Amino acid sequence: MILLNDKVAIITGASSGIGRSAAKLFGRNGAKLVVTARRGSELDKLVGEIQSGGGEAVAIAGDIRSEDHVRQVTERAIDQFGRLDIALNNAGAAGVMAETPDLSLDDWNEAIATNLTSAFLCAKHQIPAMLSEGSGSIVFTSSFVGNSVGMPGMAGYAAAKAGIIGLTKVLGGQCSPRGVRGNGV
Repeated sequence: MILLNDKVAIITGASSGIGRSAAKLFGRNGAKLVVTARRGSELDKLVGEIQSGGGEAVAIAGDIRSEDHVRQVTERAIDQFGRLDIALNNAGAAGVMAETPDLSLDDWNEAIATNLTSAFLCAKHQIPAMLSEGSGSIVFTSSFVGNSVGMPGMAGYAAAKAGIIGLTKVLGGQCSPRGVRGNGV
């Protein structure tokens, strides 16, 4: 049984870890993929693996903190595959670990931009594409850090990941009535 046959999905942070594994799983299950991350060579390897398994995928390397990049990724899904059904907004990084008084503002801003602002930018551009089809699913990778556990030295990361839970709840109220789900895992 092919679970995602002909569904079109974007996966961010796809060059390694959860994103890479998810992309391979989606590809094996019939999804047409647009994968993105900063490391283009790793994305190219991933696309090759998906294609050698019979799947369809394209890679767009870039920084998910850039609104232009996010717009380009979303437009590519629509231009190449005709629509957008699923987005796994997985890109993120722990950032600098330090006690809160020792964390610089630049390091704080970097953690928020990488983990939360990027999720907002993705949703901002993915929602209209999904609403035009009347359905879709936006999934964010959050963490127990900041949601249920406060880990010392992880203020920026924890705040961003807790923020993703809040963003997910807002999207649920705004978009679910119109057929687009928002979930945080």
